[in-house]
Amino acid sequence: MNTSTNDKQVKTGGAFADGLTLIRFLLTPIVMLVILNGWPANQMAILASVLFTIAALTDIFDDLTGGASTSRDRSLGWFDDIADTVLVTGSLAAMLWVVYQSGQLGWAFGVPALVLIGREVIVALVKGRSLIRREWPVTSLGNLRTFLTMLSVCLLIASPWLTTWIDSIRASDENIMGIYDSNAGYVWITGQVLLWLAALLSVYTGIQILFGKSSAANDA
Repeated sequence: MNTSTNDKQVKTGGAFADGLTLIRFLLTPIVMLVILNGWPANQMAILASVLFTIAALTDIFDDLTGGASTSRDRSLGWFDDIADTVLVTGSLAAMLWVVYQSGQLGWAFGVPALVLIGREVIVALVKGRSLIRREWPVTSLGNLRTFLTMLSVCLLIASPWLTTWIDSIRASDENIMGIYDSNAGYVWITGQVLLWLAALLSVYTGIQILFGKSSAANDA
């Protein structure tokens, strides 16, 4: 009786995790549309960053509720990595386009963004073929890469309204005009630094995957 109840709970957890994965996938085009149609306006930046944060959090909770993507209790566990790839590459691609259209695209953002997009696509294709033959292990290094990628993209998306908020805290009656004439780019710079770290880790783990050293690499 207890065994049957536990089995049902495990299967329910797997189905819930699959649902979270689908939510992450479905939120991606909405995040992209918000970015493309309104970023960097504060209200649109807030909406996009909130939606991206929700999507990113589903990546944590689907593992907590249904186990790893390779769990037998998850029917769509194989789709977990794809949802991550779509979220990251879609959001970065939208950001690249908007920044490029504004004439503000520089190498400090463009290079790591393109590296991450290229890496995600290449590794996703390689893993898509290899998953038929073997499973890919989850490691702390890969988890760190995923965390840095999600955090950096979230900060970059949220940078317009976070910068305004930080500047409002820094402002006083004496220096308010100086603050708003030269606003702080702390959030955008921090996001770029984290994006570079994520890109470097992505290159390293990507090389490990492409050369078959799966014991040292994580999911895409």
